[in-house]
Amino acid sequence: MSLRSQSVTGVKWNAVGALTTTALQMLKLFILARILTKQDFGLLAIATMFLGFTEIFANMGLATGIIHKQDITRDQYSSVFWLNLMLSVALWLMLCAFSPLIASYYHQAALRQLIPLLSFTLVIDSFGKMFYTLKTKELDFKFISIVQIVGVTLGVVLTVVLALQGFGVFSLAWGALLQAAITQSVYAMSGLKAYRIRLHFRLSEIRELVSIGLYQLGMQVIDYAANKLDIFLIGRFFSAEVLGVYNLAKELLYKAVQLINPIVTNVAAPAFARFQDDMPKMRRSYAEVLHLLSFINFPIFMAFFLFAEPLTVLLYGSGMVEMVWFVRVLSVWGMLQSIGNPAGILMVSLGRTDLGFRWTLVRIVFVLAGTLVASQISIQAMAWTQVLLAFIFLFAYWRMMVYKCIQMPLKSYLGAVSWPLLGIVVAALPALPLLFFATGQEDPLRTIMLYADMAVFGLGYLAFYWFTRRETLLQLPIFRTRKDV
Repeated sequence: MSLRSQSVTGVKWNAVGALTTTALQMLKLFILARILTKQDFGLLAIATMFLGFTEIFANMGLATGIIHKQDITRDQYSSVFWLNLMLSVALWLMLCAFSPLIASYYHQAALRQLIPLLSFTLVIDSFGKMFYTLKTKELDFKFISIVQIVGVTLGVVLTVVLALQGFGVFSLAWGALLQAAITQSVYAMSGLKAYRIRLHFRLSEIRELVSIGLYQLGMQVIDYAANKLDIFLIGRFFSAEVLGVYNLAKELLYKAVQLINPIVTNVAAPAFARFQDDMPKMRRSYAEVLHLLSFINFPIFMAFFLFAEPLTVLLYGSGMVEMVWFVRVLSVWGMLQSIGNPAGILMVSLGRTDLGFRWTLVRIVFVLAGTLVASQISIQAMAWTQVLLAFIFLFAYWRMMVYKCIQMPLKSYLGAVSWPLLGIVVAALPALPLLFFATGQEDPLRTIMLYADMAVFGLGYLAFYWFTRRETLLQLPIFRTRKDV
């Protein structure tokens, strides 16, 4: 099978997996938002923040090295496997030891039990992590998607059952553990058989992989700190309830970025690595990726901006109506994030993790200054600060990453996203009058009109592309016939 055919198949299966698992996760939140408290979601935000930070160290950035390097020996695979396992166990023990201090810092005693329980996923993940990366490198997204769907489904079922039984925030931890156990055991059984891992460990054999990974590690640590600094400070200076509302809104928009972008970027990174020496092709392909992602992402974030209230109530219930303002503001942040996110393709495929590391050093300085000031003002200031920083980073990231990697001019970079931006503006024009009229009505007419207005916006966006850039729509699977495929 050709690289193009592999990539197209990979995108399709990646899309199936991402859409299905995201739908299941949203169904879980739809149910849990009506069972758990805002404080429960605040506690989960704190626990997952520390878990996510330690997960970075467990991987050591080795996934980037594995994808970039095209010839890896059996001994090297064995050394990577055992390094991941040893690091994961050590990090889990460290989190267990520090959980009382974390609980004391946030004045939340439940974190003493929640963090050690939830973070045991570190140990479980270490058994299948490397084999997941290898499946990604092989573009075997059919296997990955099926495993993920099964794991997420069973994890969601257990979480909901336990929540209904009164387990509170711990239901989320047990569900995550079951999901990890299922997915990682399948990856491990498949990988151990295919790559014949043995009792062999020599750090010197994977020095090249580690050297690439160390830049990635440094970048991920600082980047994660920049992304979670607002959560860290809100949990300290505001209440757990406020953190729960803010984090649910931010995670909702972040899930939108993580739903669409990885469908393409997970396939593009190993595919781009295969023509890493053809710079003109890299520029053309990256512009196509940017345009495709913006074409899909921009109307989603504009819909969240315009219809924040009905969408929030639909997903989380009327008890979470405080989220509406945050969803509207952070939808702008999400749109800007979706543009910069794909640059990781270039970093991984070209092995330029050094550039990513330098960028994150610059980024953390701005984020630290901005969030520290905003935390002393209000939770609303914190949200607006995220938007302002994302706008500044859009241009800074192009100069420090995209241009350095492939010498892509700013005009071409912005040109790739300009048409989708124009499309959402044009589509919003007929939707706005109906939106203003609907807000003055009483339920249920108000709700019906708002959902009808969403359809008007969506159809307007598709109509704009149909009459201006029809070829973009015709490339989508829904518009293609079996003969075309």
